Amino acid sequence: MIWLLDTNTIIHALNGVPRVRDRLNAVPDSDQIVTSTVVVAELIYGAECSARRDENRQSIREKLEQIDVVPVTLAIADRFGVVKAQLRSRGRLKADFDLMIAATALELGATLVTDDGPLLGGDITGLLVANWLA
Repeated sequence: MIWLLDTNTIIHALNGVPRVRDRLNAVPDSDQIVTSTVVVAELIYGAECSARRDENRQSIREKLEQIDVVPVTLAIADRFGVVKAQLRSRGRLKADFDLMIAATALELGATLVTDDGPLLGGDITGLLVANWLA
């Protein structure tokens, strides 16, 4: 199984939220934990805007050494466009970064681990989601 960690999940892990830490530690060795370059961009942005910039950037680097970072590929970009058009036709708009992260999960056949309500809502056909805070 592939677990794709969303930005909020990584932030909770960095902040030592017990539920998230426990779930990360319980992931079997046979599973894969990944994130997206889009998530990395959001994390770096958050660190740059924080009062503890250098400390937060260091924490992000250390966490990213433990997981694989998946680049945005042409297949993921294609999936993004299809999903966004499908949602638009149903009047269900989502933020582009959220959709790119969801498209990455769909393309990888991964379960997206998130606490983001719009991604947990079931609007994206085929997207497997898990909320490790629930």
